[in-house]
Amino acid sequence: MNDSTEGEAPVPRRFRRLTFDPLRHVMPWVAVVVGLFLVVRAALGRSPGDDAPWLVMGLALVVVGIAVFVVDRWRARRGR
Repeated sequence: MNDSTEGEAPVPRRFRRLTFDPLRHVMPWVAVVVGLFLVVRAALGRSPGDDAPWLVMGLALVVVGIAVFVVDRWRARRGR
């Protein structure tokens, strides 16, 4: 399996650059920021209705965002 074109020397996997992938780079940060916003809003009592579901939803978004960030960094290190 060779990723180079004909006439070029093959580039080792560790030196290949990843292309920009918005889902990999941006969405975990968006999930963390929105989750923190929901947690702060629920903690201050400004959320619509009951505060407990908004607090849990915000914490879940923060945890999912951090987990996706860690998994994507691991995948990027493996070259995927």
